[in-house]
Amino acid sequence: MEVNRAIKMEDLQVGDEVIVRGADLNYMQIVRPPKQKQYKDWHGNSYMGWTSAVCNRINSKFDSKWNRHDKTNVRFDFGYKSIWLVKRGDNN
Repeated sequence: MEVNRAIKMEDLQVGDEVIVRGADLNYMQIVRPPKQKQYKDWHGNSYMGWTSAVCNRINSKFDSKWNRHDKTNVRFDFGYKSIWLVKRGDNN
């Protein structure tokens, strides 16, 4: 599979390294990709949505010697964000 390209949330795999554009840029590795799940809205109507992914933030503008992340793995919501595949995981 070609890397260094835009990718859809449903195509993410364990080990993928991605840059995600939301309010800022995040460079992270996928530990557990998001999954589709059925939810109910406040009227009780069912709809399909996505769970949060578990990711390892490899580099962040907030990751400095003065401000380290307490957790290595964080939950991240990929909804409505641009995702760029940098490196495909080695498990393929």
